[in-house]
Amino acid sequence: MFNFYQNLQDREKKLVLISLIFIITLVIFIFIKNTYESYSSSSANLKKAKSDYEYVFDKIYTFQKSLNRNNLDEKSINLILINNNFGDSITDIKFNEIDSLIHINFSSLNIVDAVSFSEKLITDHSNQVISIKYKNLDSKVITELKFD
Repeated sequence: MFNFYQNLQDREKKLVLISLIFIITLVIFIFIKNTYESYSSSSANLKKAKSDYEYVFDKIYTFQKSLNRNNLDEKSINLILINNNFGDSITDIKFNEIDSLIHINFSSLNIVDAVSFSEKLITDHSNQVISIKYKNLDSKVITELKFD
């Protein structure tokens, strides 16, 4: 092989050398291209898997949250009152069950606390809210909630 190369003319030697460099460059380019394509497809698969995981996680979290909801009763209302530090601002809580409807009335010092407490009652329990009424009366907010 070496004899064959030695017998070539100077111009042919340069042509073989250029061809060899071109082939090596082509092989390196193909290797890099395949590696990049593999990386790109792996990245796309990772994004899809992550998206699928987050979708399933959100659905399970929502389902789990709905399973943890309780029915409304005086004990759960008092727990919300204590756990969320509404003790100073929410007063005069009245709990009544009339014709399979639950009526909750309470007073608060301001509308923000009344809305926050109402929201906690609605989101933490499985009962559906039917109506919400807020009345401003003598520097207090009177709230009436009806649940199914």
